[in-house]
Amino acid sequence: MQSSDTHQQADSASEPPTPPADERDRRRQDILAAARKFFEQKGYRATSMAVIAEEARLAVGTLYKFFRDKRDLYQTLVAVTMKDFERQLTAALRDPAGDELTQLDGFIDLGSELFAQHLPMIRVYFAETGAAFLFPAAGLEDEAFLSYGRIVAALEETFRRGVEKGVFVDLDPAALALGLEGVHNAFLAALVRDPESYTPEQIATLTKRVFFDAMVRR
Repeated sequence: MQSSDTHQQADSASEPPTPPADERDRRRQDILAAARKFFEQKGYRATSMAVIAEEARLAVGTLYKFFRDKRDLYQTLVAVTMKDFERQLTAALRDPAGDELTQLDGFIDLGSELFAQHLPMIRVYFAETGAAFLFPAAGLEDEAFLSYGRIVAALEETFRRGVEKGVFVDLDPAALALGLEGVHNAFLAALVRDPESYTPEQIATLTKRVFFDAMVRR
């Protein structure tokens, strides 16, 4: 009889070698790009793993070495999108060149621009998360939800500093952050329904007028 070690050697010899890390990363990015393309063009539900594999020039089975299933692939794209929001928005709120009003001004401008830039994927997210029109974070999971939480925490901290300096009305910073998010997201959600309804510049201007007129000390 052959030993178990001999069997294991034979099995490992029949398996394809694991590609180098940079090759795996390239394949992963190809899969994500293919999935984004078809999710945005056809919708999440109408897109199959077979179509994604064909676009990425990979066997269908190879996709499952990178992602558990189509939902995992979708949530990864959502997380990548949220990470971009987190990186840029938290940087705007921590900009040492401006005071709290300037930081929030930049946050609103940049948030409006990013939403428009990512609108095709955001529309997929809203289609899969009906409650997103009421609470945008409703469909976020794992890393995407953590990114959202870090954005809100940075926003609260900016309001906290502003309240202490007498820039904003004396309210709980968490309430102020929630209020700004509510006003801003209401206008942004209009773009999901009708991409021609507002420009990012109009959304930023309206958000500032509605929110700052009530919350900034004069």
